[in-house]
Amino acid sequence: MNPKTLLGLAAGGLLLWFLMGKKKLAKATTFSMEKIGFDIKGKKIKLTLGANNPTGSSATLNSLVGALFIKGNQVSSVESFTKVKILPNAKSLITLDLKPSLVGIFATAKLLLSKGGTKALDATFVGNADVNGLIIPIKTKLN
Repeated sequence: MNPKTLLGLAAGGLLLWFLMGKKKLAKATTFSMEKIGFDIKGKKIKLTLGANNPTGSSATLNSLVGALFIKGNQVSSVESFTKVKILPNAKSLITLDLKPSLVGIFATAKLLLSKGGTKALDATFVGNADVNGLIIPIKTKLN
C-alpha cells in the first residue's frame, strides 16, 4: 500500500473515532433542573440547570434554547449563546436569567410565596442544547 492511502485510512479512522466519541457523549449527557429563584428587583427568574456528564471527556455547551412551564403554562423562554464547559464525570451548573411575561412574573411570584415554595411550582423546562455540535433535547422537572 502506498503512504498516501495509509495516511488517508488513518485520517478516516481518527475522524470516525472522534465522531463516535461525540455521539457517545451526546447520548450520555443529561440535564436536570436544580433550582428556581426569583429576582423581584430585576423582574427575572433565575433558573439553574445541571449538565450531567458521565463520560471521561469534557464537552462544551455552545447554546441552549427552551421554555419554562409552570403548572403547564409557559411563563418564559430563554436563549443562551454563552459557552459553558461541561466537566468530565461531573455535574456542571448552568445559570440562566429568564425574563417572564408580565403575567408570568405575578403568577410565579405568587406561587413562590405560597405555602410549599418552589416545590409547589410544578415547573418543567423544555428545550434543546448544542453540546459539542450535537443537539440534545431537554425535558426536566423541578424535584
